[in-house]
Amino acid sequence: MRPPLQALHVFEAAARHLNYSQAAGELHVTHSAVSQQMRALENALGVPLFCRQGRQMLLTREGALLLKRIQPALQQLGDAVNEIGVLNRSPSITITTLQSIANRWLLPRLGRFQKLQPDVAVHIQASADLKDLVRAEADIAIRYGRGTWKGCKAEKLMEEWLFPVCSPDFNQGRLPRSINSLKRYRILTDDCHMEWQAWCKHAGIDFAEFVHGATYSDSNLMLGAAIAGQGIAIGRSALVSADIAAGRLVPVFELIAPAPFAYYLVNAEGRGMPPHLAAFAQWLHAEAAAFMRHEVRTLGLAA
Repeated sequence: MRPPLQALHVFEAAARHLNYSQAAGELHVTHSAVSQQMRALENALGVPLFCRQGRQMLLTREGALLLKRIQPALQQLGDAVNEIGVLNRSPSITITTLQSIANRWLLPRLGRFQKLQPDVAVHIQASADLKDLVRAEADIAIRYGRGTWKGCKAEKLMEEWLFPVCSPDFNQGRLPRSINSLKRYRILTDDCHMEWQAWCKHAGIDFAEFVHGATYSDSNLMLGAAIAGQGIAIGRSALVSADIAAGRLVPVFELIAPAPFAYYLVNAEGRGMPPHLAAFAQWLHAEAAAFMRHEVRTLGLAA
């Protein structure tokens, strides 16, 4: 005798909850449907599976034995179905990064990876929070910092360089002629000012003497304001390279300062990389290396 698999599935839920209503809610069926399935199963087996003790529903000895036997089997069936589904599902990658990096560096290059790996779906989360990585809501991250994040391992992706940039039409094209004269112009900043301060220190001037314009929550907004001609922003090479090439931004001076931070490829500590994710990480490293070689030539930096 082989009872219907559906009846055994309903019995497992009812036996686990010891409540037909709760089992019906879990299975998205009616209380009546659960009751009918259990009556049919008991009739097929010739023994009662549930009994009542006052208002409490209990399993009979036969019901307890059946539950013990079928739970591992139902779990194995579920695992098998899930495994087949995973095998047939296209691999995907979820990468978390800052909006500025996503918009101005990663997205313009992503098409090249998709040509190499057309079956891999890439999802991008614009976020400054690494909790999504630690909680396994994302597979990998690109971050800008010192390379130390709790619970994560980081591999340096590329260095960064800093220099002031603005629209070629800013101030009707009359740009500062000397670094000291920069203090008289409208400066755009992000919340931390750290990169402006690093460039000013390298240039030998005091950032505190600048005329500050608007302050923005991230570099992406700050550079958008610079492109709109609203002031002079501090540019990170990776974020402004395409805008300079397209003529939307121009460097104000030739003086270039090394950034205090670098870009890192970040993964949760102890988490391995499946082949498609390892291929994506390798591609990112190759793209970063090519970009740095380009910037060294373009900016006239020492190799």
